[in-house]
Amino acid sequence: MCRTHPLDMPEIRSIIASKLGLKDLTSCARVQSFMFANQSSISGEIRVLSSILTNSRLATLDLRSNPIRENGAQALFEALKTNLTLTTLSLRANSIGDNGAQILAEALKNNSTLTNLDLGLNSIGDNGDQALSEALKTNSTLTTLNLDPQPNWR
Repeated sequence: MCRTHPLDMPEIRSIIASKLGLKDLTSCARVQSFMFANQSSISGEIRVLSSILTNSRLATLDLRSNPIRENGAQALFEALKTNLTLTTLSLRANSIGDNGAQILAEALKNNSTLTNLDLGLNSIGDNGDQALSEALKTNSTLTTLNLDPQPNWR
């Protein structure tokens, strides 16, 4: 079975280019930072971003305040297992909960590039905290992890 890469579909390229403020994606090799915040529905976009994470130079991804939840987190975190470029990821206020945190913890065990991770305001409880703590025993690159359950008014 042959799978089509999302960037091979013109409509997907157009959506991404539009979000990046570009006419097309010819210059995407230079894109190192991407912010996609405060959207009401992003399930399709998460799948596209997951595919991009596996083959990109993206260093910063800001997905704060989106309805990613546990299901969207699964695809994104799978991509993190093999990503070689992302250093900063914000998933603040995405309702990923304990299960999403546990999935992310598995990805962090294999990820060697992520240095900053914001998981604040995600309803992560004791089980999620424990899973992340275990992952940090083997992950030596993550230097900043925000699990703050309170809004950050900076």
